[in-house]
Amino acid sequence: MTLSNEPTLSKELSLSKEELEKRVAVLERKAEREKKARNLAENQLEKYSLDIYEANQSLKSALASATQKQSELEYLAQTSSKVASEVPLSEMIDKVVALTGTFCAACCGAYITSEQGKEVKGKSDDVWHLDDSWQPNDEFRKAIHSTLPIAESRVLDSWAVLDLEPNCVEKHAVFTSLFYTNFALSGDKVGWLVFLTKTGAFNPDVLSVLKTSREHVLSGVRRRLTDVRILKRNVQLQDSLNKLEKARRQLIQSEKMASLGQLAAGVAHEINNPIAFVRSNMEVLKDYLADYKSFNNELKATFDKNQTLDAALFEKISQTLDLTYIEEDSEDILQSNLEGLERVKGIVDNLKGFSHAGDEALVEMSLNTCISAALKIAGNLFKYEHKIDNKMSNACPKILGNLGQLQQVFVNLFVNAAQAMETAGLLTIDYGENKKGVVVRITDTGSGMDEETLKQLFTPFFTTKPVGEGTGLGLSVSYAILEAHGAEVSVDSKLNVGTTFTILFPSI
Repeated sequence: MTLSNEPTLSKELSLSKEELEKRVAVLERKAEREKKARNLAENQLEKYSLDIYEANQSLKSALASATQKQSELEYLAQTSSKVASEVPLSEMIDKVVALTGTFCAACCGAYITSEQGKEVKGKSDDVWHLDDSWQPNDEFRKAIHSTLPIAESRVLDSWAVLDLEPNCVEKHAVFTSLFYTNFALSGDKVGWLVFLTKTGAFNPDVLSVLKTSREHVLSGVRRRLTDVRILKRNVQLQDSLNKLEKARRQLIQSEKMASLGQLAAGVAHEINNPIAFVRSNMEVLKDYLADYKSFNNELKATFDKNQTLDAALFEKISQTLDLTYIEEDSEDILQSNLEGLERVKGIVDNLKGFSHAGDEALVEMSLNTCISAALKIAGNLFKYEHKIDNKMSNACPKILGNLGQLQQVFVNLFVNAAQAMETAGLLTIDYGENKKGVVVRITDTGSGMDEETLKQLFTPFFTTKPVGEGTGLGLSVSYAILEAHGAEVSVDSKLNVGTTFTILFPSI
């Protein structure tokens, strides 16, 4: 073996120094290239690792930001949902306190109401806690009473954060900071949202979200306060409407009484006539009764004297007193009295129906009956020279109406017609039908009216009558009654010719 390698070794030993140096230089260049390649690979690996680390950190940051954004969006969505709901203000605020406290990881929170710089005690003084429970908390109350600027009553436009003084809370308490906001309520009241936390370092993004949430809450508070004000206003308006309706009924009733005052003399005359002949008839019946007593006494005396009573004597006494005539005349007198009393009863019934306030209900009724009753009340105003042509009949279609109110309307129209025809004239009442309903026309041949009077005809307190003869409310009240019945009224009048009132009542 040794002998066989000797030529090679000898050959290598025989290399020149120059050649050896060349080979060493080649090896060194090779090693240098390998070193550079290794350094480049290491740098690339380090850069790749750094890129991966940075990408990982960026993903973690993005995930944290996305999680935070999701939490913020969920908080805002839940707050907006509760604000947009129809729950009462107190329930909405309690839910907002719980949502805000949970979102900010506050230890506890509460809603406080103040008025003129002093806290107003509510139905419950419980405090919200992070475990989502509501219970009393004296430490919370002590902290807010010593720190919260309730006395200022200044409404904020955002949230405020305050660090608590060490003496604000007990030593074992974990509260270190307080954040709050407030908003105006009705009157001088101010609502406060107050929270206690372990740290006062607030992320600006969190404060921005809280500010947005506050705007939602303010919107809900304003809407609910507006609803309360609207409800109160509606109650006030309804109360005013009820008072106006009561006043309207009183006005209608007062106008009825005023009309009765104008009709009183004529009504008294109408009643006095039948009462006068009833009284006269009763005087006659009194005399007849005296004759019957005389006849009875004479029969009794004759019977006592003779112990018998013959037909001839009975006939003689009867003829002397004319009993046959007394009997026949008594029947006529009684019938006449009944008719007179029935006439008085009819007048009284009509007056009672006219003056009775009644209710406001509209029922099916006969215009013929209504107008006939009104004529009986106002008919005494028409003297012997007047004529009344009443063409109404039971064939006239019925309408929906209030008998007492419409009777008042027709009495007013008849009174005005009689006063327009001072000495003589013709009152015509007739009816017709068209597609809209039943038309009643009341025409008089009186003095008529000019254009200026027609324009003010239904104006309250307008009257052409002398002072003391009219209130100026008759036609305005009548117009209001007809409007309530859905009726349409038109007037056609000419001076010295006459006036026609046309009333269209809706069909049933």
